[in-house]
Amino acid sequence: MPKLAENLKALRLQNKLSMQVVADHLKIARASYSHFETTKSEPNLKVLMKIADLYNVSLDDLVGRQFTPNGVVIDQVRMKTEMNREINAMVKQIANEFIQSKEADIVKRIQKKFSLA
Repeated sequence: MPKLAENLKALRLQNKLSMQVVADHLKIARASYSHFETTKSEPNLKVLMKIADLYNVSLDDLVGRQFTPNGVVIDQVRMKTEMNREINAMVKQIANEFIQSKEADIVKRIQKKFSLA
């Protein structure tokens, strides 16, 4: 989660805190906190919540999640699913039409070759 690491460092510096002060507040080793800022490890949910509380930000903001209100993400998933259904139906229709035209062409060639028409 590179965005999390960036946000952790930016928030710490913005608030003029040292890594040690933040680590002490979280009751973890400074090296552990340092790993969060350098993407060597990620904090668990409990630690993430403490960090969000420390800086008075939401978990979404902390991890850099782009939040879409009013179920927009769900609407987009539904729309994509519906579009995929429509595309698949169109592909099947085009394929069937192509097969039918080729079958008709083959029948005409056979009829012509054997003078069946």
